[in-house]
Amino acid sequence: MLSELHIQNFAVIKDIHLKLESGLTILSGEEGAGKSLVVDALNMLLGARTNPSLIRSRAASARVEGIFWLSTETVATLEPLLRESAIEPEIDGMLVISREIQQQGRSVARINSRVIPLSLLRSIGRHLIDIHGQTDTLSIMDAHQQLNLLDAHGNLKEARSIFSQKLSHLRLAQEELSVLTAEKTDGRQDLLRYQVEEISNAEIKPGEDTDLQERRDTLMSAETLQESCMIAYGSLYSDDRSATVLIHEAMLSLKGLHHDPALFANSRDKLEESMATLEDIARELRNYSETIEADSEQLEQIDQRLNLLNALKRKYGGSLETVLEFHNNAINELERIDNRHEHIKTCEKRIEQLKAEAGRLAEELSLNRRRAAKSLAGLINDELADLGLPRAKFDISLRREADTDGLPASDGKCFSCTSNGIDHVEFMTSTNPGEPMRSLSTIASGGETCRIMLALKSALNKVDPVPLLVFDEIDSGIGGRSGDIMGRKLALLADTHQVLCITHLPQIACFGDFHIKLVKDTSGGKAITQIETIEGEGRVIELADMLGSKQGGQSMVEGADRMLNSARSWKEQSRIAVAS
Repeated sequence: MLSELHIQNFAVIKDIHLKLESGLTILSGEEGAGKSLVVDALNMLLGARTNPSLIRSRAASARVEGIFWLSTETVATLEPLLRESAIEPEIDGMLVISREIQQQGRSVARINSRVIPLSLLRSIGRHLIDIHGQTDTLSIMDAHQQLNLLDAHGNLKEARSIFSQKLSHLRLAQEELSVLTAEKTDGRQDLLRYQVEEISNAEIKPGEDTDLQERRDTLMSAETLQESCMIAYGSLYSDDRSATVLIHEAMLSLKGLHHDPALFANSRDKLEESMATLEDIARELRNYSETIEADSEQLEQIDQRLNLLNALKRKYGGSLETVLEFHNNAINELERIDNRHEHIKTCEKRIEQLKAEAGRLAEELSLNRRRAAKSLAGLINDELADLGLPRAKFDISLRREADTDGLPASDGKCFSCTSNGIDHVEFMTSTNPGEPMRSLSTIASGGETCRIMLALKSALNKVDPVPLLVFDEIDSGIGGRSGDIMGRKLALLADTHQVLCITHLPQIACFGDFHIKLVKDTSGGKAITQIETIEGEGRVIELADMLGSKQGGQSMVEGADRMLNSARSWKEQSRIAVAS
């Protein structure tokens, strides 16, 4: 719902701040007070074209801001649109929309302080407000919304969802067949077989190249390693002045320490331990040097193997792991190509099956839509008669388009389809006898149109998702009796929607839950529109003025009071009836 509307420097409106509630709010006032400007401001807030001439004189810009509190359902509906501009409603569902027009003709729209394009504002706006007046912003004019409303009336949304899922499976199968049939396999099989065979014949082992390189490095340095080992062996053991010889000499020298037996024994033990360690090291080095061989034949074999592995890596990837992965993928692709014809046959069979199932679901959905359309059209025509338009007629057109590639029906024909089915839905109306039925989107604006829209909204009351309905000029050309019926219709609408109605008829105004009066003040030499929220005695006086109290005096005031009490009593009774 719209909780606050702030309008600044908009024609005769300098600065007004409307606080709105759920239910039916009436806007009244003298001619020229600015009632229709409120509707124009709402249209501006929803992305309608603007003209700098609407900016109040001497002001640099005009601005409109609305604070909306969204239901969970509305948030879910708007979420894909808001995501386009990275906008998220507040946790409690609040959405602040503003629009500013400047003297230079520039226009800036924002949602939650983020600048957005007007196209997005229009798309979001049609989910928030339906305006019925001279410049309509009607979601119900949209063909897709008409389809949604018809399906909601007929409880067909689940059936439509089931059909949509089946159609999605069909589209995926058709895409798979398209890929299979369009794929060029000439020469591809031969190439894949060659690649698979080349890699298979190499008998690659993961990490093999690293092990071979280490072995090669060892063979390349065999002579150097052998020489180093023998030099170390000589220094430790075999040379005349090797470490072990020197230690042996040291041990002989220790015999002169017989006067200190403890020191002699300790030193001798340590030297003997060192001697044993050095001898072990020398023996290990000698044994290792004997295992090192400069095997040129083995080196050549390793080089050949490394050359093969490096060639495969250059051809199929930077590592043996990548080569092996390429090998597996090639095997899978080759298998798929080898079995391609079988895959095509299987896919074609599945497509025929899915087509038949989707066609059956689409036809069933279409037949149920025709029943729902007949029911809904009857309800709306009854509403039109109640609203003083007995000669106006409403109907719902369900049209199919033949398409040889479409979905089959039981009569053997095929029809094009969308995710919503095979029907093209269009709301049609004729406002006068003898006139042909025309699309609802082509009818002229004005009071008659407003009544037609009220009939639609009344019949679709429980399934229409747009939270705020605005009616302007709904009382054009009608009398008090029709006004009373309209007031009742609006009051019933207000049980499920927030409704804002601009009216001159007290027979309508008395059914409002809230009443706001717009007054044009010219005392300062310049017209300024102001607002008054009226209730109690003030509301009775306003209704009396709308009846013409200046001519009727006290009797008009008493009549207004009776009218208001009667409307209150009727609303209470109707709500009790609905609750029970």
